[in-house]
Amino acid sequence: MRSELNALCFSLLTLSSTAQDCADGRYANDLFTTVNSTLAVPFGSNTGVNGGAQTLRMDVYQPESDLLELRPVVLVAFGGSFVAGTRGDVADLCEAFARRGYVAIAPDYRIGFFFPNQTTTSEAVLRGAHDMKACVRYLRRSVAELENPYGIDTTRILAGGISAGAISALHAGYLDQPGEWPSALTSQMASLGGIEGNSGNPGYSSAINGIFSFSGALGDSLWIGTDDLPLCSVHEVGDEVVPYYTQEVEVFGIPTGLMASGSHDIHQRMDHLGLENCLLTYPGTGHVGYLSSDPVASVEFVLNFCANLVCGQVNTCELINAVADASDNSTTIFPNPTTGPLTIVVDQPEGVVVTDLAGRTLLHARVDAVSSNIDLTSLGAGIYLVRVGAHQAMRCIVVE
Repeated sequence: MRSELNALCFSLLTLSSTAQDCADGRYANDLFTTVNSTLAVPFGSNTGVNGGAQTLRMDVYQPESDLLELRPVVLVAFGGSFVAGTRGDVADLCEAFARRGYVAIAPDYRIGFFFPNQTTTSEAVLRGAHDMKACVRYLRRSVAELENPYGIDTTRILAGGISAGAISALHAGYLDQPGEWPSALTSQMASLGGIEGNSGNPGYSSAINGIFSFSGALGDSLWIGTDDLPLCSVHEVGDEVVPYYTQEVEVFGIPTGLMASGSHDIHQRMDHLGLENCLLTYPGTGHVGYLSSDPVASVEFVLNFCANLVCGQVNTCELINAVADASDNSTTIFPNPTTGPLTIVVDQPEGVVVTDLAGRTLLHARVDAVSSNIDLTSLGAGIYLVRVGAHQAMRCIVVE
């Protein structure tokens, strides 16, 4: 459960942040076209899966030429069933956050091959949670001891991830009481460092202010208490890798004997407790397939939730229709069809995103108030989707 101090800090910051850094649509829109990255920054260490020492590193993404001194920070953890994956796998998602004004962090967590059973799978999940906690502690240490090199606001820290990364974030946020410790690891509680772990930066808080999950699960939905963290999740109903409901966990198709609560049951618990939460579900038996089939809407759903959270706004869990009618905004785009040049008329500065019909981002731009031009000639002939600002519908543009 979230500590009373953490809850108080978050309440106080949202009262002030809305009027300061959120007034110009920051966090809700793409305000920056260029993102700078600082790669492989060490933040901790621990014993790796193979038994040797492992240095934990993080990649840091920041909007270029950002004048704001204190920015909310978001941790984005990669997926890979706890045996594979790299920080670079979430670079696009980190850049999406950074373009909206966040400092985005892609952290390591210890991965490696293990034969799945109750003990080894519990250990894998704890490694992920412990390493994410160490990263949060390092960020606070960087402010206290290193003169805040990344310009972060430590009262606004969000954490999330994809698949195993989401599982790690969920356990980092909600596994916070000794009674929630995995029964298969009872004898190892002290040696593994208990709830906080031994991955570095002791003495600093690992508290976060909210979580997002792309197809994650939690050991038990009952771990979520009455004053716990807000959560946003996206999940397929028939997910055959990470359960959507509560069921036995399988790794590589091998039963582990462990039960876990998927997104449906987690959010049902949160609804029962009256906690802030948003859940977007997709049909099918795939696993994070929506990040390929519907990337704009699924990612936008999470980005909108996080923006409202850091700005103290009420989350209504609205899903922006990625290819809906475009009559509800004042933006004008012409000509359509075009040979390449495109004029965009807006009433305030906005970010522009151009994707193909599969949802792959092809171009980012920034348009100023009144009228600006962008050129799609380099994309070649075809049909493209153009979004101006985060809360406007996509426009179909034909390039001849």
